[in-house]
Amino acid sequence: MKAWTVFFLIIAFAAVSAPAFATPSSQTGAAVPKYDPATEAVFKGTVEEVKDRQCPVSGGMGAHLVLKLADGTSIEVHLAPTKFASDYEIAFNKGDVLEVTGSKVKFEGVDTIFAREIKRGSDVFVFRDKDGKPVW
Repeated sequence: MKAWTVFFLIIAFAAVSAPAFATPSSQTGAAVPKYDPATEAVFKGTVEEVKDRQCPVSGGMGAHLVLKLADGTSIEVHLAPTKFASDYEIAFNKGDVLEVTGSKVKFEGVDTIFAREIKRGSDVFVFRDKDGKPVW
């Protein structure tokens, strides 16, 4: 009888904890893409908008900005969880001229940049290591 109780406890634990180990997904149910160092590039532009929003990439509330590129197009840049940005007093403002090093991916149906590093003048902000693993 004791073996059956242990068996059912293991099954119950597995059922409850399985979502914690699942691949994060976006609101549309698609898997969140991984940072790919092979697609890393440098994007230069001007900050058009700064926003915090729920984001599966950050695992909750995430810091984002919209970067207007030289060709006139705009692209969203995923930075880090909002708490990480505020703890390290990382703030960007509309009109800031930035150089973003990151991986361009398709996310939620649009081109997006997962930032690894951002340069603003002589300031350098690091969000991921050289392999693309988050530093937060």
